[in-house]
Amino acid sequence: MKQNENAFTPMDQSPLGYEAYHVISERMTVTQYHCHDYFEFYLHRHGGQLMGVDNQLYTLRPNQLFILPPFFMHGLRCTREMHNYERAYLNLAPEVLRQLGCGQIDLISFFRSHASRGHYTYQLTEDAAARFVSMIRQIQERAASPSDPVSRFMDYSQMMGCLELICQAFGEASPVESEHLSNSIIRDVLSYINTHYTEPLSISELARMFSVSSSYLAHEFTAFTNRSIYNYILYRRIMLSRQQMLGSDSLNTIAYQCGFSDYSNFLRTFTKIVGMPPSAYRKQLQQYQNE
Repeated sequence: MKQNENAFTPMDQSPLGYEAYHVISERMTVTQYHCHDYFEFYLHRHGGQLMGVDNQLYTLRPNQLFILPPFFMHGLRCTREMHNYERAYLNLAPEVLRQLGCGQIDLISFFRSHASRGHYTYQLTEDAAARFVSMIRQIQERAASPSDPVSRFMDYSQMMGCLELICQAFGEASPVESEHLSNSIIRDVLSYINTHYTEPLSISELARMFSVSSSYLAHEFTAFTNRSIYNYILYRRIMLSRQQMLGSDSLNTIAYQCGFSDYSNFLRTFTKIVGMPPSAYRKQLQQYQNE
């Protein structure tokens, strides 16, 4: 199957700091493992097959909701082309999620804590899922017209309604368990890479560490993530560098902290993945924070 090229899409392309979509795709194929710099609340309605989150794999069932904090790797998997794949999702910049907490609850820490314990997905009832989709569609429809204070207030009201449904699911249902992987080596390799990707790593070293051949490891890893090991490591390093740019360290320092041996390699890789040089991205990020 032809793979989709999923370039990293920053939330700052949305001036409001949030996006809502209800989508039905007649045909859909596998996606690369990727991540965002925003929170994604993703509801699978029907038509999908498998969702991978970090080193876990889940069979997609109707009305299954995923909580994906910033920089959590995830991607669709399938054994055949998917048809009439329906999903609804709400993307929230951390700043917006903080506002939705109304100073009463730290929603950023709240949702991160669930994900950090491996609680990525919950099952919604049909009624709750239909309400979630209805609110998402209303936010999406208003986005087609110029924003005004009343429309934005209505958006915030319905986003809080979506988060209320999610919190109810936390209290009423247990997290959906991941599938038992027939190839546990890939799960273990992913866990290791996710912990050590800023260190020098190579396919041969990983293969020796997990007692498999390099060719086998390369094939199985690509089949699971739709990325080569080399590409996956570079991608994770660049995503980390984007997080580091929120601080005051120099770009040179960030490059070395994220596992690059020289700045020129960091510059070339960052520009290819993000679509702009790191200096331009940091300037854009600072402008967004100021606004």
